Amino acid sequence: MQPLRSVLMAFADRPDVAGAVVVSDDGLVVETALGADLDPEELAALAASAVRSLSALAEASQRGPVAQVVLDGDRGTVILQRLPAGVLVVLAAADGDLGRLLYDLRRHTPALLSYL
Repeated sequence: MQPLRSVLMAFADRPDVAGAVVVSDDGLVVETALGADLDPEELAALAASAVRSLSALAEASQRGPVAQVVLDGDRGTVILQRLPAGVLVVLAAADGDLGRLLYDLRRHTPALLSYL
């Protein structure tokens, strides 16, 4: 198994995560660990577009560069973790420990970067 895929699978195998995907700034799928019911290309395009828009919002509001975005929904949370040349998208379960997941994402992002 490729190193980047194994890192994504480690996140996706958690009980509080439904899947993960790394996308380029252009909205292309770099690597994915998603269920068959999700379209990785659609998620990639939308995540890249969202990060571009949110980055413009952060700049206009003088908040600095976007590092992480958390979208809370009725059926779970979408986490967008900014990478140097893309975005890590993590789909968190509604009943999971979001605090622990966010902590683990920040702690393990440097390891993820070494595979990009």
